[in-house]
Amino acid sequence: AAAAGQLLRKMLALVGRPGLCSASVRSRGMLALVLAVVGAVPALAADATCTVEGQEHLLMQLWPTQSSSAQTSKQSAAQTYKEPVLLPEEYDEGTDDEELHASFYSVFTCPPQSHQNEAHSVPLPDSSFVPVLASHPPGKEAVEQAIVIIHGAPREEEGYFNDMAKIVRQHKKDGNTLVVAPTWPDKGCSAAAWSSRRESQLHDDSQTPFWSSVRRWMYGGPANNANISSFEALDSVVDWIQANYPRLQRLVVTGFSAGAQFLVRWAALSPEGANGTTMRSGLPLRIIVGGPSTVLYLSEERPDGACVPDEDGGQYWDCKDFSVPSPSRDCGSSWNKYPAGLGGLHKGASSKGHVRYTANQYLLHSIGATSSLEVSTRVRARWATKDIRFLFGVRDTVHCDVGACSNDCEHMLTGKNRLQRGINYVRHLEREFPGSQVLWGVFNFGHNHEAAYSSHHFTVWALPYDNNKYMVTDRAVSDSGTPKGDFVDRFYAAWECMDMCDSTTGCTSFTYIPLEGKCFLKDKCVDSSSLLVSPDSREYQHQTYWKDCTREQDEGSSDGDDGEACTLVDTDPYVSGTFVDCCDGLVKTIGFWGSGWLHFLCKPTSH
Repeated sequence: AAAAGQLLRKMLALVGRPGLCSASVRSRGMLALVLAVVGAVPALAADATCTVEGQEHLLMQLWPTQSSSAQTSKQSAAQTYKEPVLLPEEYDEGTDDEELHASFYSVFTCPPQSHQNEAHSVPLPDSSFVPVLASHPPGKEAVEQAIVIIHGAPREEEGYFNDMAKIVRQHKKDGNTLVVAPTWPDKGCSAAAWSSRRESQLHDDSQTPFWSSVRRWMYGGPANNANISSFEALDSVVDWIQANYPRLQRLVVTGFSAGAQFLVRWAALSPEGANGTTMRSGLPLRIIVGGPSTVLYLSEERPDGACVPDEDGGQYWDCKDFSVPSPSRDCGSSWNKYPAGLGGLHKGASSKGHVRYTANQYLLHSIGATSSLEVSTRVRARWATKDIRFLFGVRDTVHCDVGACSNDCEHMLTGKNRLQRGINYVRHLEREFPGSQVLWGVFNFGHNHEAAYSSHHFTVWALPYDNNKYMVTDRAVSDSGTPKGDFVDRFYAAWECMDMCDSTTGCTSFTYIPLEGKCFLKDKCVDSSSLLVSPDSREYQHQTYWKDCTREQDEGSSDGDDGEACTLVDTDPYVSGTFVDCCDGLVKTIGFWGSGWLHFLCKPTSH
């Protein structure tokens, strides 16, 4: 299997660089034939139209990075979809909007295939509705938090719903956690067909708005059959959850891949999440963006050319040189036009029916911005108050020229692969908001939403647990010590492994496999300088959880040469890759997190 995977990757590079669409029909046909013979994926038609999204779909098939429930429906849809090329010019004023109405491959079905009991209808102001799946019925008082998960390009809301519900269940949070998966359909669906349970203001013949193109809903564009933006639709979902679950305490909205592209733009333009809260009830609202192909820049500056090399710099890539692109790099002056930037969102900049026009109308209602300066100023000011976090795959590094992400000119300015683009975007936000703390993390996988949502970062951000003794490494430590007990008979949440280590004599650390929920208790005294396994190791997806075994955690003590203890109050239980200045210039080498408190041991050492 490994040899076949390497062969397929090499073949893809041969026939698909600088783009699959540049390959001949014969080359692509031979690739499809080989794929069919080895049984890796269903054969792809040799004359299938190549697009950015189509190339990305082929990459998804070549790299087994999708979850089982979502992938099955994708493969069946891959046999029939055909998508015309969507060009950047489709967003320019005066161009034909017809291409936006073409249908991307979709697995949306009405009624849902296997979740009729979880199907609900969220009313919209025009008497239409958003179809959603909800893991608990409206009115359930046990629900304390909600996770809204936005599907990817194929609109596989049932797959994403299954995967998130499984993760919540594995962490034993399903009793009080609501999972909601809305859909932006590609075709109409009546209220009677979608669900037998519907809101009183809806009729049997009430229809869903639908967005026939992925880019249309992904960028907040108008529905084909209704005067409503996909951003307005998500606002209504957030409002519906608060209205129907009386003891709700907090919300998380998350999206991955195309869902992340949608979410980062919704986060910028929506009034929801301002000051970290919802509009209706003032509840905490957290936004978690995972593995987006493209992002929305908040100023005209972009990474300098040296910051977007073809070579993969990995998770430690860091470049902080930004400037306004020169005429040779400005993509025909379109580099900052929405959806790449905030350009063209002011009143009168675009004609009705275009994505930018709809986004402008949405902004007019939420912040009243009419001029370019007002749009930029008010969007940036509101963004600075929101709780937005980012997740990137360590191996999400396939070059965008072979279809792993959008290769539109304005997006290629921001990076050559998803990981590079993500880190560059973090640096952009740090530059735009000096002194702010941009929370982001990585997970040890490629472009895989289930891996992202099984990661330590997502667990802490969306499904927090109470044990605050442990820290975690990006990869397992190379010398893990003597075994103290293996727990592999079922899926164990990380907090369960923590409790078992605490109750096992001599256990000070454990190796954890997030996707499998397996933990291996050890007696190894791990610290921040412990050597980790190679990124190329078979154990690169494993992590080591460890607690300080050299001294008991003491918030207020000082042990002379060991350093001076320091306690800092913070609103977030986990800070990734950030040193907080509370040690008078000394570098923090040991940290404990949990319950809103950060505890650091200060030492005069380098890192």
